[in-house]
Amino acid sequence: MIDDEYPSVSLHNVTATTTANWTDDGCQLCRVSESVTADVNVTARDRYRHPAGCELRFVPVDSEATVSVTLSAASETVVRPFWGAFQGPEAYELGPVPRTLELSMPDNIDRLESDVAVMGAFGPRVCRLRFDAWAPVAVHDISGPCRPPDETELPSLQYLAYGTSITEGASATGCHLTYVSQVARELNVDALNLGVAGSAFCEPAIAEHVADRDDWDVATLALSINMVNRGFTVEQFRKRVTEFVNTIAAATSGRPIACVTLFPYYVDALRDTDTKRAEDFRAVVRQTVERAPNNVMLIDGPDVADVTGLTTDLLHPGDAGMRSIASGIAAKLATASGSREPRTP
Repeated sequence: MIDDEYPSVSLHNVTATTTANWTDDGCQLCRVSESVTADVNVTARDRYRHPAGCELRFVPVDSEATVSVTLSAASETVVRPFWGAFQGPEAYELGPVPRTLELSMPDNIDRLESDVAVMGAFGPRVCRLRFDAWAPVAVHDISGPCRPPDETELPSLQYLAYGTSITEGASATGCHLTYVSQVARELNVDALNLGVAGSAFCEPAIAEHVADRDDWDVATLALSINMVNRGFTVEQFRKRVTEFVNTIAAATSGRPIACVTLFPYYVDALRDTDTKRAEDFRAVVRQTVERAPNNVMLIDGPDVADVTGLTTDLLHPGDAGMRSIASGIAAKLATASGSREPRTP
């Protein structure tokens, strides 16, 4: 997205901005617009105003240029600069008081051999300010000679991920270590993260939003530990999942969609837990895929993760679990999307 107020940069995984409520000015980054979130549950409405997978991107006009970016956040968080695929040496702390970062191209990036410079999906001169998910972020000012990256400097394919806090990135120790980010890196694609902690209820407004978007080439739908833990019955889950998947699949018949069953969690590891309920919910997703259009495929959560990769809550994957999930999903998607032609700009 190119925002009219900040035309020298692009805002990735951002579809709208709104006025930040913790500061006197600033444009808060939103992953989904208010016209869509008006029709979702209150928690999801809030989560889509958090910047999971969002990035502010620019290319300095030359190696000597310094670009100033002023940011704030509703509470303490960090922003991590990357140059293309190359991780910067530090993360910058943000909070409610606006902070200005002075950014210029690292010497070694400017000196890269040409064959190394074209190895990654991103041009190495693209500065990517990558935000963690857990505090809303606002942009206040951008100055200095820069431009948005062009299509030759970005991946040609985009991967969209819908799911719960696990998709949004809970318990990963950095935004680049979420399974969504790692799938994107492994497949040399760009990531669009639509994870919503505690509130992935397969709502019609989100299905229609995903179906209407033309900016993704392959998607995963993680369906959905939130519905298991929030008391949905199996039949309520079946109805929601069937309509959610079929709405997206019917509108996007040329694009692969992978439905992911519940990842392993505490019921798979603890004594005296309701393993039948978990298996019933997994079975619903399998049955939905069997009856869905032929662009829909299945990924069984237990095939790509195990309980040893979880944090001690035995629900959210830690870094090892995120790595396992990413590796498994990437392998499944590589076959599905390998022959996909890039979208026409």
